[in-house]
Amino acid sequence: MVNIRTHGIHGLFLWAQLSGVTTLYWFWLPLTHLGLQITDLALGKYAAYNVTLLVGVALGFFTEQSRDYFNNPNFRSSTNNALWQVVFSAGCLFVYLVVTQDRQASRLFLFTFVPLEYGLLVFSHRYLPSWLVHASFSGAYEQRVALIGPVRKAAGLRSWLNRKRSIGYNPVGVLCDDPQDEEDSGLKVLGGLADLENAIVEQGITQVILVELPESNETLRQCTRVCEQHGVRLLVLCDFEERFRHSVTLFEDGELRFVGLRKEPLENPVNRFCKRALDLIVALPVTLLLLPPITVVVWLLQRWQSPGPIFFVQPRSGLQNQTFRMIKFRSMHMENGDEARQASRNDPRVFVAGRWLRQLSLDELPQFLNVLRGEMSVVGPRPHLPKHNESFAQALSNYHVRAVVKPGITGLAQVRGFRGGTYREKDIADRVNSDIYYLENWSFPLDCLIILRTVTHILQPPRTAY
Repeated sequence: MVNIRTHGIHGLFLWAQLSGVTTLYWFWLPLTHLGLQITDLALGKYAAYNVTLLVGVALGFFTEQSRDYFNNPNFRSSTNNALWQVVFSAGCLFVYLVVTQDRQASRLFLFTFVPLEYGLLVFSHRYLPSWLVHASFSGAYEQRVALIGPVRKAAGLRSWLNRKRSIGYNPVGVLCDDPQDEEDSGLKVLGGLADLENAIVEQGITQVILVELPESNETLRQCTRVCEQHGVRLLVLCDFEERFRHSVTLFEDGELRFVGLRKEPLENPVNRFCKRALDLIVALPVTLLLLPPITVVVWLLQRWQSPGPIFFVQPRSGLQNQTFRMIKFRSMHMENGDEARQASRNDPRVFVAGRWLRQLSLDELPQFLNVLRGEMSVVGPRPHLPKHNESFAQALSNYHVRAVVKPGITGLAQVRGFRGGTYREKDIADRVNSDIYYLENWSFPLDCLIILRTVTHILQPPRTAY
């Protein structure tokens, strides 16, 4: 498999680096202590230093941004990658010495070893990849690859195949029953699907890649039978995203394999527990400490400018579109006409102090009571009126996807600046896309980041806040 080769060559490269650094380390150690017998050194401590340096080299390797040096190693990338690993290596050793308060390490040895380590790592990045690839994937381990499917789709794999030359993948040509645009593809047409067996024998094909899942099961069975008979590896490019016209996720459950339209991290009860814990950590202090005094201030402002109930309770659509009663501070006059009509800038229904409450998002503060009741989360898609949900769903077919998680007081869409009225289809699409991205990529740090960004938006309200 392609990924096994890729992971294997990277692991082999790292193992060779660690072996080289260790060899250099124990070779250089006695040379810097010529007046001493090797047995006179605290070998246990120096072994610990060695391990710490290797941990840093490995951390630097795993945090590199790319592995392009397997495709096109050059001096610049080699020096940059080596420097990155040396920084991690020396940094780990420095932290170890500080934590253990070890002052017995030879400064001469350490200060002279680090430049030598850097030179060794530069050399390894520059020359080792090509040598490892040749030793691992040449001769019988080279893969001669034939593609099966439309020439246009096969041509789309050229850049990928060129990168995979570093792990011994050598593209030979394409088999296609309708070879259009052959000259522009840069791929040699070896014939049609019926010529697969002849191509395998004549071209020495060892790997066949179907560039799309065949419409006919018989075609797939024929390719499988021919490849199995000749001991040729067969891969099928997953084109589910193109067929669904939607990103997909593949997963296994027991003995069954499934294709889903998206990942949902919050389906994991552990993740939901962490999210609920964050909700309580934030909501309890706000409800106990901030809500009471602010409620008094809001009540006084309402008494002065717009007498009436302090809270405004309205039905909203929540998790799985179940209706709940959302609580807000009232920011509009009692006689405000159609409650479903969205607020606009300089809306006459909003009293003066109410504009200030809305701009600073203080009118949303009572929703922390909804969070404590489990109807909302601190972070999530904003809940809308059921009537608005119906109209928004007519504009966007995937609108209701956002309802698979609890609604939130704030959300990714809001901190991206998508707040205020939704009068255009683009306004709805921007918010829905952000909400779907959130539910597909939820993480505890993401929730924390959204909460912090919300605080900055409260202190510096965006132009869309009204």
